[in-house]
Amino acid sequence: MRIISLSPSVTETLVLLGLEDEIVGITPWCRMYLKDPDNKIIVGSYLTILWDRIELLKPDVIFLQSRVQDKLFWILKEKGFNTFLIPLPTNVYSIISHIVIDVGSIVGRYYEAREIAERLIEAIARIRVKAFDFKNRLRTYIEYLWPDKSFSSAGSLTYIDDMIRIAGGENIFRDYALEFFAPTDLDIIKKDPQIILVNIEPVMKNINIERYLEIRPILKNSTAYKYQRIFLVQESKELNLAHFGPSFIKTIEWIYGLYRRFS
Repeated sequence: MRIISLSPSVTETLVLLGLEDEIVGITPWCRMYLKDPDNKIIVGSYLTILWDRIELLKPDVIFLQSRVQDKLFWILKEKGFNTFLIPLPTNVYSIISHIVIDVGSIVGRYYEAREIAERLIEAIARIRVKAFDFKNRLRTYIEYLWPDKSFSSAGSLTYIDDMIRIAGGENIFRDYALEFFAPTDLDIIKKDPQIILVNIEPVMKNINIERYLEIRPILKNSTAYKYQRIFLVQESKELNLAHFGPSFIKTIEWIYGLYRRFS
């Protein structure tokens, strides 16, 4: 089978299913999840596709991510490619269902995918049990700081909200029935987060806490700043607030460890 994955989360799943050798095309953001990324051809990004490369690779199946790649999906369909649009997960169980089991079924690795899913469910249960003894759920603000210095956060209709809850915290925007959105500074300060986790892309290597607070000085008015609980989380294979492949469980475990320190 010749597979093109335009979703890093799908790429990670395919590798866990033992199908790295069958992946022929990827995005730049898929590389960190591959053991040997140099043998893969970059065929596009979240919003663009290199058509000549896709046609040259003659894929049997192409995976895309909903929301950001909906238009590309229909264009590929119209061109006759066997294409699957994987839904954006709204909670961790959606990750397990769509990213693990659905992908596994499509590539003929259903039972292997079920085993991965069961291990993830067991790991979630273990964390939940350990988090039950927290006396207080820390009010948590998740911020995605983008290279252009714009930012967004996560409402209740996201896997991030679910991850925070499982780890033992409370998303300050849990009562916002939204996916990812841009809150106002007033929205944030009114909620007075006790801990702030800031997702930073790998290209933003010059951002440290001091520089971040120069960009976002309003957050100095938060309890999180008062108690030095603002943490920059640079996207990596091990820790990533923007990734929803199977390794999401590592991020939950890391967040749980933070809560354990302060609870």
